[in-house]
Order: sequence, then C-alpha cells, then structure tokens
Amino acid sequence: MSVTNLVRYHSMISRLSYLTTRSLLNIESINCDARRHAGHAHWQNIAKTKSANDQIKGRVIGKLSTKIVTAIRQNGNVIDPQYNAVLRATLEECRRNNMPKETIDRSIKRAIAQKDNTKQALFEFVGPGRVFCLIEAMTDNPKRTFNYLNRNAAKIGIPEVAKGGQIAEYFDQRGYACVEKGTITEEKATELAIEINAEEVIESFDDDGVREVWKFLGPPAFYGQMKVNLTQLGYNVTSDGSEFIPKVTVPLNERDKAMLKQIVAMFEDLDQVEGVHTNAA
Repeated sequence: MSVTNLVRYHSMISRLSYLTTRSLLNIESINCDARRHAGHAHWQNIAKTKSANDQIKGRVIGKLSTKIVTAIRQNGNVIDPQYNAVLRATLEECRRNNMPKETIDRSIKRAIAQKDNTKQALFEFVGPGRVFCLIEAMTDNPKRTFNYLNRNAAKIGIPEVAKGGQIAEYFDQRGYACVEKGTITEEKATELAIEINAEEVIESFDDDGVREVWKFLGPPAFYGQMKVNLTQLGYNVTSDGSEFIPKVTVPLNERDKAMLKQIVAMFEDLDQVEGVHTNAA
C-alpha cells in the first residue's frame, strides 16, 4: 500500500470511529431523555389519579358533613351520640370513610351555630335531553343561594336555575337505607321492612351504581332511624339518605349522559348543595 493510500485509510478509520462514537452518544442521550420523560409521564399519571381520588373523597366528606348537621338538626339538636341514635350511626359511617376528627368536630359546631331558620330549599333546571333536574340545598337565605347557583350555572352554559316548583312535582321525596342483596330473599326483605317500619322495599343498585341491594324506603327524615334499626338487627347498611325518586324517567343518548354527569358533579361540589336529582333513565 502506498503512503498516500495509507494516509487516506487511517483518515477514514478515524472519521468512522468519531461518527460511531457520536452516534452512540446521541442514542444514549435519546434513551436517557425517553426514560426521563417516561418517568415524568408516570408521575403525571399518578398525580392525576390522586387528584381524581381526592376529589371523590372530598365529595364523600362533604356529604357526610351534611349528614352530621342533618342528624343533629332533625333530632332536637342533640349532639351526644349516646342520646341521638341517628347521629351515632352517622359518626360510625364517618369513621369507616376515614373522615378526620377535626372535620367531624367542625360539622357538629356548624350544626349548633346554624340559625333556626336554616331549611331545605329546592331549585330546578332542565338539563341535556330535556331531563328534569332538582338541586337540593340547605340554606338560611334562599335568595342568596339562588343567585349563587345561577352564577355557577352560567359558567357551564345553563341558561337559568329556577326556584323549585313545577319540576319538583315530577318527583317523590323518600328516605332510604340499603343493605347488600346477598342471600336475602324477597320474603325476608319484606319481613325486614315491616320490622324496621319502612313503607316499602325494592330491588335496586347502591349509590356506587354497581352493587345490588335491597332499598328500604320511608319518609324523607326517617332514613337515619331505618339505618339504626337495620344495624341493631345485625345488617350492614351500605348507604342511606334522602332522595327524590322520579315519577317518570327520560332516556338519554351517550353524549347527553356524559354532559349530565359533568353538570351534576359541578353542582354537587358547591357549598350548601346536598344533592342533585334527575329523572334520567
């Protein structure tokens, strides 16, 4: 090999070595970036999941706080669980849901501090697919609450929230307490309904929309006592409360169902709102 060719050969080898090394460094850098971004995405997903879980837990705690206030207000303002069976059962539910003690104490103080004219107020609007919607609130100033709801409704494009009237006539308000269906027969459920002084018992789904339950129905303010009665008989009450049962239901398409779900969640997150009820099928 001539000197000229030898020089060219070494030059080419050096250049190939440089390019190979550089390529490997670039690949390693890309891999590092990918791993770093993958880790970032992983933690983002965890953060989003935690945020969603926190929102759900916040709604549960909010509802339990309202139930504490209601249990005290509707039972002679008695705050000692020993002499208020409804409050005792509600506090047990709070503990099962890991409700912080300071939050429980605040709810009890709020019940004591509330003015005597604090009462239930109903508001209504027509939702997607012409479905009827009722907003149940506890307030000592219905006009202020009415304005508050309308300000929030405007943010999501609802033209107007009206004071309860015509739409409320399409619902029956009932108290309820649920026990898991399990091996309880219809005959046994009927016997239980008589024993706990419920007006009737029906097959239904729990508040989670998944678990099959026997739902015992009675007057709106009687749900706490039904829960106490069932618990004393050795049954685990999976959910209880007061609800508005529609007399006629309206079927919705998937798009309207999704929109309605978001609207209901928005209202249920607001202060003073105890629940949102619809006649969606």
